[in-house]
Amino acid sequence: MSLIQVKLEHGRTFEEARDRLAVAVGEIQARFGIMVRKVDWSPARDAVTLEGPGVRLELRVDPVAIHVTGDIPMLAGLLGPSRLKQIVESTFKKT
Repeated sequence: MSLIQVKLEHGRTFEEARDRLAVAVGEIQARFGIMVRKVDWSPARDAVTLEGPGVRLELRVDPVAIHVTGDIPMLAGLLGPSRLKQIVESTFKKT
């Protein structure tokens, strides 16, 4: 089992952070879409669960940070904590 826990302060408004969460999910799907078969959004669109064979990720934003937790035993080499953190950081960085 490869458990991932990432927390990053996003430095954005809550609304902007929700929008960036959608971008991060799109990025993960684009890179690893074959492994992400189900995407379930919360009604407020501030949390999402991505699931597939050998992967389960939960991403949520609050007014201060983005939180990513998950279990990715089959993708540990491809989508390990540092790679996932890189995707989230690049999506949420201020431009």
